Amino acid sequence: MNIDFSNIKYGVILALIAILFGGSLGLSFGCCEHSLKDYLKHEAASALATKYKGDQAKADKVAKKSWVYYKRAHLHSQTMGAIAIVFSLIVAGLGFAPKIQMGVSILSGLGSLGYGVFWLLAGALAPGMGSTGAAKEAVGLIAQVSGASFFLSGLAVFGFVVYKLVLQPSKQIES
Repeated sequence: MNIDFSNIKYGVILALIAILFGGSLGLSFGCCEHSLKDYLKHEAASALATKYKGDQAKADKVAKKSWVYYKRAHLHSQTMGAIAIVFSLIVAGLGFAPKIQMGVSILSGLGSLGYGVFWLLAGALAPGMGSTGAAKEAVGLIAQVSGASFFLSGLAVFGFVVYKLVLQPSKQIES
């Protein structure tokens, strides 16, 4: 199978950036986990009187949950980036129209990068805002747009594959 990358190149690049973003987060966890957790605790401590009304247990809980959000950023970026590349290769390999290839590739690439960024921002903002819910709400548009982009690209790939492989079975796919 010979795949033409001309229509999927930008989406693949975005997906690779998402994978590298997630990988760099993972590396930073390995070398600097203590510093990152200290940053989250410091941000919560700075807002202890105003956002937490002096409740140290609540501040600690938000800082701990923020660390979970950092890990979600790492995992979502890498996983969704890899899936976005697969989506791109499927539509290119099955020879769909160039606009379909480009659309699926860019939507899935942006979705994979944006969703990881959402979790990182939510994790970084939460301790200073006093709540993970408030942080997610503040950057929720990023999650909505990137999640919808990724989901729509997956739905499109599914529909196109069913069409190509099931509804058009008489046409042989060249390899």
